[in-house]
Amino acid sequence: MHILGKKGERAFLLGNEAIARGALEAGIDVFACYPGTPSSEIGDTLAIVSRVLRDFMHVEYSTNEKVAFEVAMGASLVGKRGMCAMKHVGVNVASDSLFSFAYIGAIGGFVIVSADDPSMHSSQNEQDNRWYGLSSKVLVFEAYSVQELKDLTKECFEISERFELPVMLRTCTRLSHARGIVKLGEIPKKRLEKVDWRSNPERFVVLPSNARKLKLELEDKLNRVQRFLEDWNGNWVEDGDGDLGVIACGLSYAYVKDALKRLKIDLPILKISSLNPLPMKKIENFVSSVDRVLVVEEVDPIVEIFVRTIKDDVYGKLSNHIPKHYELNVTIVERAIANLLEIDPSVDYDLIVKRSNEISKMAPPRPPVLCPGCPHSPVFYVLRKIADEIKCVLPSDIGCYTLGYNPPFRVVDTCVCMGASVGISNGLSWVVKDKIIATIGDSTFLHAGIPALINAVYNGAKFVLIVLDNMTTGMTGHQPHPGIGVRADGSFGKAVKIEEIARACGVDFVEVVNPYKVKELEDVVRKALNYDTAVIVARQHCSIVRMRELRKMKVKLLPFEIDQKICNACMECVNKFFCPAIYLNGEKPQIDPLLCTSCGVCARICPERAIKVKRLVR
Repeated sequence: MHILGKKGERAFLLGNEAIARGALEAGIDVFACYPGTPSSEIGDTLAIVSRVLRDFMHVEYSTNEKVAFEVAMGASLVGKRGMCAMKHVGVNVASDSLFSFAYIGAIGGFVIVSADDPSMHSSQNEQDNRWYGLSSKVLVFEAYSVQELKDLTKECFEISERFELPVMLRTCTRLSHARGIVKLGEIPKKRLEKVDWRSNPERFVVLPSNARKLKLELEDKLNRVQRFLEDWNGNWVEDGDGDLGVIACGLSYAYVKDALKRLKIDLPILKISSLNPLPMKKIENFVSSVDRVLVVEEVDPIVEIFVRTIKDDVYGKLSNHIPKHYELNVTIVERAIANLLEIDPSVDYDLIVKRSNEISKMAPPRPPVLCPGCPHSPVFYVLRKIADEIKCVLPSDIGCYTLGYNPPFRVVDTCVCMGASVGISNGLSWVVKDKIIATIGDSTFLHAGIPALINAVYNGAKFVLIVLDNMTTGMTGHQPHPGIGVRADGSFGKAVKIEEIARACGVDFVEVVNPYKVKELEDVVRKALNYDTAVIVARQHCSIVRMRELRKMKVKLLPFEIDQKICNACMECVNKFFCPAIYLNGEKPQIDPLLCTSCGVCARICPERAIKVKRLVR
């Protein structure tokens, strides 16, 4: 296993694997996460490692990011090293604990990994979580390479313990999913052993009387950190020629270096990896040594705002030399430097954009689609059918099933954040005349859907909630969750049944149905519309997981086919249903046997009964 290579060896690691390796070299004791792109591989890697190094640490997939944060915090409070990882919007969920823990402070090293997503490759917003560091008074660090990401992860634990503060390690999609050769350090030989609890209520209980004292202590800690960071070796100055200096933050440093190589010039650079607090004296000394400064950073102009307080000729996002939106790249940075120096860039940026747009128009659109045999597809087929008859509002949530937004289904009216479909349905219940049918995934329901369901029962909101239970956390890589009872290390625990939770919440109508049985599913949904608050659990394995397990058991499935003699080209299976295995070849649809998963849904919806199991040719 390359992640467990020996000290001195070199391994070709994903950025997220480098974070995992850094945590192992730091002697991590407890790791918790809720999977979310672009952070998922950190937890997946450590989960695999935990099955090999069984006594080294505890690893878990928590029900949500707040719980994951608090699990790692619990370890820190007794002097153990704890880490939690999440995508940037997950920090929103954990922020309540984040702010108060800054006051309490870490005892054992504590690191929260925030994987930001510039350009929103797989996210609903482009928030910059460095703001959380500023507002919560938590330390924030960024790396520029996969190697530095591994080294910095380990060092974050040491800094956390030295100053008794939680540390945020901010990464982003391009770095988390980059690969690089990493020189490995040593993984300590250790066992996770339990210790005695040491009570310290004046510190651990943030009553107002305690919090006021803790706030002063926090400010003193931050002042000490500030002094430390002025000479910290993660921030450095590189000499160069000219009156223009560049401040490069985290990954942006790599873009700046490549841009200067393209331009064949050498400019002074201040590389910053400590983003909160900033090394202000080092920044002041650097900007005073040049006439003009370009600040390069991902997402928001946070460092640029600070630099503008001490110098006039500062350029970046606020001056529109760097775009305010979407992720950076070498070409964007090169163009900004070339514009300021009034020289020609090595490439014609406008021509690149023009050619890119032309190629994009030539290529057929390839939007993300639900997989062949996806159990969500028949649910969406039924919802579309009912919504065409009865005016409905269709709130949905975060997950694979958000793809129900696309034609031909178009059954997603809202998608905001984890669990919001249930909360929004509560509000809609009081202000719209239409029927409300909300959809939410199994893992998402356990993450954030339960409180809003309790609210609906308590306040009398009226809607149908369909929990799309594919028995995995699908979109982020098929991680387990409490609904199936499998833990991160592969051991088995007690499965928490969603239908039992719904009944315990006081929901009167709760039904479990196999979505592949389309007629039964439709009958249940129509019946549920007659109740105040109803929950339907549409349970069927994710088709990827189902096919993977069948292949392991060497089970051969017979694909379905469309009898061209019976088919009358009504297009029910194309215009009202969707499966990637079904395609048009001439006037009539056909089924690709290599893609068909033998779920049989298409056969059940065909009005002419033209779709049947393909006969074996002997």
